[in-house]
Amino acid sequence: MTAPTGGFDVESIKKNALIATIVGFLCGGMVPGVLGLLGYLKADTEPVTAKKFTKWAWIAFAIIWVLSIIGIILYFVLIATLVSQTGTTTY
Repeated sequence: MTAPTGGFDVESIKKNALIATIVGFLCGGMVPGVLGLLGYLKADTEPVTAKKFTKWAWIAFAIIWVLSIIGIILYFVLIATLVSQTGTTTY
């Protein structure tokens, strides 16, 4: 006997959670990957919770990417600043 789904499209939830898991582990790190995996595992029994886990997996993925891009920009700004400071000498 299958668990009642409450009118949710469980297959769609599982597909979105699986995509979040794969993309999370490959491009976002452990947090989005684990959240997507939890969403996938909960889809059959608790579809509302599964949707929340999947949503938070995508949010964590976006936050990690934004912070990474900011970090890369700051890195290049810092390098450019250090190069420009060492290039000018005053005696």
